[in-house]
Amino acid sequence: MSQVPAMIIRLLDLVTAVLLLAPGLPADPGPGAARTAGLGLNPARIEVEILPGGEKTVGFRIESPPSDAPVQGRLMLSLTDWNIDEQANVSYLDPGSLPDSASPWIVFSPAAVNISSGESQLVRITVRVPESARPGVYRSGILVQERPPATPPRPGEHLLYFRFRYAFTLYVIVPPVAGRGELLDVRLEAGAGGVALVCRMQNTGSRHVRPRISWSIRDGEQQPVAVLKNKESTVLLPFSTMTVRFPVAGSLPPGRYEIDAQVDFNDGGSLQAARRAVLLAADGERAAAAGTVKPR
Repeated sequence: MSQVPAMIIRLLDLVTAVLLLAPGLPADPGPGAARTAGLGLNPARIEVEILPGGEKTVGFRIESPPSDAPVQGRLMLSLTDWNIDEQANVSYLDPGSLPDSASPWIVFSPAAVNISSGESQLVRITVRVPESARPGVYRSGILVQERPPATPPRPGEHLLYFRFRYAFTLYVIVPPVAGRGELLDVRLEAGAGGVALVCRMQNTGSRHVRPRISWSIRDGEQQPVAVLKNKESTVLLPFSTMTVRFPVAGSLPPGRYEIDAQVDFNDGGSLQAARRAVLLAADGERAAAAGTVKPR
């Protein structure tokens, strides 16, 4: 997720900017800490199951690593809704704006913290699920970002601030729910950035799933030209369809290829597999020959 650095470029003095907190804002990271060279969130994601009318308190820590030169900053925290579209793009929206938002159920503290290098700060989150809540997965997040300095620039000096954010991700699960992932298609696409393997999946269940994908590409001589094993994909939200692209390292010349793909949706169902014979044309077009998608 992303951090909240202040990057100050003093244009008049031509001093190089220093990035205090490193950027990055991946969609739904793993359950461990989100960390770069600057601040970290530990954990970066929490999933909590609560019955209607119930309440639970969870928390995460904002961690600032030690530094030879002391670094201090003031961080502001705010609720956010978030969503993932069919192209696996993440968007952040006003809290309470989505129908499956958990933001109205959340109280957190503190809303602002002062932090120095080598310190950590606990953020407590209380979730109160109303009695009327229907079964489903509800989502929210907390954005952590630095407050820009209040000191105005000196005469003749110009300041340019680049602000970055971390996002802590929260899933509130009101049972009973169940995921039901399905592999719809795999194909190759060629574009200006090279060739990518494109995997299209859907989730017809009421719980999110975390697909793990393995695939291989063989040429017309049945020689392997690219392999990816057990890669965790972007989370697939309930009742959604998503297309994920995996860049193929190197270059694939025009010709015939065979794709073998397997997806484990971690939903209690069978491993799903697909095989496609593909013609990669010189102009970047592709044609899929006979292929199958089947459980395994």
